[in-house]
Amino acid sequence: MIRARCARFAGPLAVVVALGLAPGAIRAQADRLADAYEKSVRDVNEAHLRKPGDTTEDALAQRGARERQRALDALLRLEASEAVDAALLRCGEAALDLALGDDFARIRTQLVTHGATQREQLGTALVRPRFVLRGLGGLDDDYLQRFADVFDAILTGYDEVFGFDEWSKVPGKKLRVRVHLVEQVTAPPHFAPEFPWHSEIDFPVIDPNELTSPTADGKFLFYGLCHELGHVIAMWGDRDREEDHHAWAHYTGCAIVDHLAATHGDAEWMKPSRDGRWRSPRIERERLADSTPGTGDRDAVLKLLLDLHDAVGPRAIGTALNWQDAKDRRLRINRVRYDSFGELREGFERTLRDRAGLARVRALLP
Repeated sequence: MIRARCARFAGPLAVVVALGLAPGAIRAQADRLADAYEKSVRDVNEAHLRKPGDTTEDALAQRGARERQRALDALLRLEASEAVDAALLRCGEAALDLALGDDFARIRTQLVTHGATQREQLGTALVRPRFVLRGLGGLDDDYLQRFADVFDAILTGYDEVFGFDEWSKVPGKKLRVRVHLVEQVTAPPHFAPEFPWHSEIDFPVIDPNELTSPTADGKFLFYGLCHELGHVIAMWGDRDREEDHHAWAHYTGCAIVDHLAATHGDAEWMKPSRDGRWRSPRIERERLADSTPGTGDRDAVLKLLLDLHDAVGPRAIGTALNWQDAKDRRLRINRVRYDSFGELREGFERTLRDRAGLARVRALLP
């Protein structure tokens, strides 16, 4: 009888009748269903990677949706077991690679019902129009909502100050932030360029209630988030040479902290951050007052960027980089954009209409 049932429901998207079925058969079926779900997500992302065009991730999520839903529905109907929970974890991970928030929520609800250890490994997630957050280490849904409000405000700040057109290294894909609760921040937030289908920031936090910054031991987390987005927009140099000496992200981070402190200082989401007291263009201008702009070291580059900021404004800098994005002739390593100051100068030449400003650019970027 069991053999007859298995034959009837054969196939990767079959619904297995778990009653009386051997554990090995349940494991094999759960793996087949997870394989089908992962393959659908992978195929959609790989096809988009080859030809991004103007397609958004929300539109991508419609491709292969029926196949994924059949696989997930079948998996969710299987009787709880370690093998099924492991397969659900795989599907939950894959769902985040296509910003499938509803699928993730269904999977997480099932794991909570099962009381599985995989629930902790999966964590929490929140999908918004521009990004996907994943919370790990015990961060709850309410925390992610508060963090998302901060991140949305930072992105809006970048829109207002620089006006960058494209964020992700793969056009159309949402940004990812992996937020994880730790006892102590031993490694700072960082842009993780290794993921094939999107740009991701790894972000440790120590307070499960709010994004307090700086921390008691002096970690500037709010500034750090602004800083890492500077890396997402552009790296400088090549695989062996950091042309900006890590100054670009410091410049953009300070500019955004300063802007948000000035425009949203009384906002509820801004109150836990006091980073603007120590991270601002004004502080750096004063520190570098006697320095010479150039590309020889970090302070010279920072002085150069601040002088460009003052000469033509940050919006003109954003427009120059947007022109480079549209041409897409720059070096890319694992899809990450690498700029050079020569290319930045070309971007200004192509987009800046203010003759006096362009003359100043030419003096700063000969």
